[in-house]
Amino acid sequence: MGDVAGWPMTGPLLGPLVLPPDVTITPVAQLPAQLRGQLQQEPDEHCVTRPNARTASTIVDSAGAALLGEFRQPTTIADAVLAFSLANGVDPAETLEEAFALLSGFINDGVLVVADSALAAPIGTGLRPAERIGGYTVHQPVQVLIDTEVHRGSAADGTPVAVKLARPGFGAQVRAQLEHEASVLARLAGVVSPALLDAGEYDDRPYLVTAWIAGVDLHRAATGVRRLPGSARRDALIDLADRVLATYAHLHSAGVLHGDVHPRNVLVTADDRVTLVDFGLAATVDADGTVRAVATGGVDLYREPELSGARRPGGPTRLPSAAGEQYSVARLVYLILTGGQPHPPALTDSRLPRRPPAPFAEHGVADLPAVQRTVRRALADRPSRRYPSVADFRTALRTAAARDRRAPASDSSRSGQQLVDDVLARLTRADQRFEDDLVAPVAPVMNGAAGLGYALLEIAAEREDAELLAGADRWATRALLASGDERAYVSDELEINPGSVGERSFYHSITGVHAVQALIADARGDELGCRLALADYLAIAQSELDPARRGPGSGEFDLAFGRSGLLLGCAVLVQRLADPAATDLINLVALGDALRDALWRRLAQQPPLDRAAELRTLGVAHGWAGYLYALLCWSAAAGTAPPYGVAERLAELAAQAVPAGRGVYWAYQVGGPAPDPGLGTSWCNGTAGYVHLWNLAHGQYGEAAYARLARQAAWSTFDAAGARAGDLCCGSAGRAYALLCQYRHSGEPAWLNRARALTGEAVAEVRQWTMRRDSLYKGDVGTAVLVAQLAHPDHARMPLFELDGPAGCGRAVQSG
Repeated sequence: MGDVAGWPMTGPLLGPLVLPPDVTITPVAQLPAQLRGQLQQEPDEHCVTRPNARTASTIVDSAGAALLGEFRQPTTIADAVLAFSLANGVDPAETLEEAFALLSGFINDGVLVVADSALAAPIGTGLRPAERIGGYTVHQPVQVLIDTEVHRGSAADGTPVAVKLARPGFGAQVRAQLEHEASVLARLAGVVSPALLDAGEYDDRPYLVTAWIAGVDLHRAATGVRRLPGSARRDALIDLADRVLATYAHLHSAGVLHGDVHPRNVLVTADDRVTLVDFGLAATVDADGTVRAVATGGVDLYREPELSGARRPGGPTRLPSAAGEQYSVARLVYLILTGGQPHPPALTDSRLPRRPPAPFAEHGVADLPAVQRTVRRALADRPSRRYPSVADFRTALRTAAARDRRAPASDSSRSGQQLVDDVLARLTRADQRFEDDLVAPVAPVMNGAAGLGYALLEIAAEREDAELLAGADRWATRALLASGDERAYVSDELEINPGSVGERSFYHSITGVHAVQALIADARGDELGCRLALADYLAIAQSELDPARRGPGSGEFDLAFGRSGLLLGCAVLVQRLADPAATDLINLVALGDALRDALWRRLAQQPPLDRAAELRTLGVAHGWAGYLYALLCWSAAAGTAPPYGVAERLAELAAQAVPAGRGVYWAYQVGGPAPDPGLGTSWCNGTAGYVHLWNLAHGQYGEAAYARLARQAAWSTFDAAGARAGDLCCGSAGRAYALLCQYRHSGEPAWLNRARALTGEAVAEVRQWTMRRDSLYKGDVGTAVLVAQLAHPDHARMPLFELDGPAGCGRAVQSG
């Protein structure tokens, strides 16, 4: 057939090609509405996507989609063109000429591949966990692309590393890129890139090993910042943009161009350090200005306009430039500041922008006029109209930001005051009807009247409101009177009954009702009422120590259902009661010590967590984090040392942490899979509960490792995205309390801003849906308490879970 427009029909291109089974060709009309609205689309266009391919999805017309469809079964280009031409009544020679750019582009992108090659299989890793590469152990894949795969691993001493390995079927180009990337990383010496640790061969496949960067990609980091309220949001976004510009300015000063600018290649760590990754397409710049690169490419959305069409075979080869990379970095800055793009996504080179960038106001940003003008210049179509360098761009942005910061910041965050008013209006109604309409279970702390009474107690204390305190007492009395009702502690809908949650659960039984009664009576100065309620609590909790009680595995140890919760209740009462009588205090401390000893005696008999056969659950509500938290709370409240061996169990729990982004997470059970994104950051089963545990452990032991774990858990708690509930137990309100704990313990105001952001989300979420509206832990009542307490965040504590005062502090008391 010969050559067509410079396209040599030789080598593998003469043999059969195929679309791998993971390639999809989807009509644009069937894409999600939100994405369709962002695309510059034409009627009957199609979106071609290969998951994990290096390029984004590509838009083709209906004819191009039909031609690609010919390759669903292995066929040659000539046969595919001929079949398409016969089916559509067109000239084969003209079709081949017109298909040149389309098919060659898909071949370059790994969407259309040689039929009998390894690249024809769906993209995935063949490495097994714990496989050794050189002197390193791989643990889990992080990114698997058509030509390379990246794994989280560790060195012999446990230091975390990233292992980048060529995939089976790689070509000489991939080897050259990895060798080039290693030389660039060595040149940068880990200043704005991961430090290069090793390079070599594994199974005839080149690899390189770098330091592990514990961070999230730029898009996720900026999304988190945009959740902050008011001026905190504006200032943090400007600071993030400044750090990105500083990073690229340093890169260029080192004579390196990234060559692959997009948000996933920019990582932001927990200490706000910006690091660039993936230098396979990087270029070096000699002293005389000569640019050297082994490959060019990148994500079309972030490529400079002057490279339009450069990927077409036979077209001009255009190397990256500092001016071009400035445009790409400016798109990153625009994304940071607005959350959007300066132009609708253009998925093919022919659609690259040729019009001015969209104003910030189109993305809801109205308080950065000077910064907007600065960014628009860096986004100029012509390189000559941009700044002389990225460093100059950064200087201009800083000057503009200083002007914009003098103006008041816009703040659309919700205070939640309306939610508080709505909840108080319901809880302080004078008639009996609302109480009679409560849904079962009607009495306990978590879902019933006792929880409503405690909520009013906390808001009354915040506002110094005697009427609200009286209302709290009425709800506590209502909970006690309802305890004889068959609906008091049972709910078929929630599967709550004594068999499932225990007969003495602090949160689900009459035990917690008596504790709330004692706290409210104490706040009202009712000494007799407090003593009577405390006596009832002691009597019921004491029966938990009966040796004939249920065995392990049935909730005996649970914070939510069992002995750990009762111990936590003792800690709350010891610390919160203003001045208990000496006899009551001695009895309460004696009970707490007995519960502690009984709990720890059973826990100490358990094997190490990584060999656990029975107690495998890890979270606060139902697992080891809750057991250890209760023990540490009792130690803090009673002023005694934790039992010997608790620190060893904390170390075992710490070893179960899995790095993720800027933070860590814990599986629901030992050795289990990654948790659901919602529950995985919740108070009950996720990282929010661990924030409280590790900060308390740091207060008790002073070990810096505990403070690091608390911070990592807090980052995971904040960074999690996606819709979820707004309540205390499983939702954003519980996560906000965790960040308030981190704020108090670290003293860093940024955590308060993040807690306020989650509070705003909790208010919006809890108004849309709750499992139990009139519930402290499962409804909007606990969220209202959070909003009220944020008026004085230094004193905000998660209801009936956190102790007052700094972690590790408590009254020194002895049991006689």
